[in-house]
Amino acid sequence: MEERKLSSLLFGNVVLESGLMGTPVRIYSEDMRSYSFRPDSQATLSVPLDEVKGQLTRDHAEALARRVFDSVSEELDANYPGGYKRAVEELTAWLMHSD
Repeated sequence: MEERKLSSLLFGNVVLESGLMGTPVRIYSEDMRSYSFRPDSQATLSVPLDEVKGQLTRDHAEALARRVFDSVSEELDANYPGGYKRAVEELTAWLMHSD
């Protein structure tokens, strides 16, 4: 048996939710009971978040964070303290950290 860690990261109502087949970006409603997928293929990672954590250079991690959040920048600016810029900084730092 193999165990995998599948992290989910919440940036207000914008959620990166890891699964075995990848990490889509989901936009949750205010009550967090329903969501919609962001259909932009540039925003969906083809691997779980934990598989890239600690594996990227800073420039690559920041470019990846920007690409993931570009299509949801309006939601981040409206619903996340610090908005798009802070979300990119936090995701970049998370991707750079190794366990």
